[in-house]
Amino acid sequence: MRRSKIPMAISIASVLLVGTIIISCSTNPTSSSQATSLASVPKAPGYEPAYVNDTTVTINAIEVRQNPTQHAQADFYEVVYPFDPTTGQELPNFWPSTPQCNPCDHQGNGVTPDDFHDHVLDSQPSNPGHGEYNALWHVYLIMPNYTSNAAHNTAVNAALQSMLPARSETAVDALLSTQVDGVPLAIEIDTNFYFICAVVSEHAGGH
Repeated sequence: MRRSKIPMAISIASVLLVGTIIISCSTNPTSSSQATSLASVPKAPGYEPAYVNDTTVTINAIEVRQNPTQHAQADFYEVVYPFDPTTGQELPNFWPSTPQCNPCDHQGNGVTPDDFHDHVLDSQPSNPGHGEYNALWHVYLIMPNYTSNAAHNTAVNAALQSMLPARSETAVDALLSTQVDGVPLAIEIDTNFYFICAVVSEHAGGH
């Protein structure tokens, strides 16, 4: 069952990033203008690693026309690793492991902090015919909840270091419910982007 989405205050650093983030889960970067015409220009699927229920899998990802419906959706999370909110520089000293995307420039707009992330699925898509399959996967970005307070940001990074990688939706929920200095450790941003995918062999597409 999909959990309800609760709007949350977005930090200054995240607001600056949201304007540049349109996630397309593909190894071939696609601009936002291209994404609107994908239904008329078929594209080969991309292949990427992802976590689902504490297991690492390989998924294919096929972009679709962005005219979503609330029916037949599942949640797909991109969990961003710690970075300096002032400079945008990644902070690998606070990374407990290398993120699955290191980096993945999905949008093709140059490397930005959100390009260092893991993929987390809320359930098992078809392989084919096994587990839950939904025609549309709804992409959410899970961002560190930085503020203008350097001490707070250091505490956020330390907490993320102890909780990453998030390998399931339950782990993502834990990130969103944990508080640092009385505010959420992480925030969920709806990218309003959708795609279809399935779990495939780790050798698919030469991945």
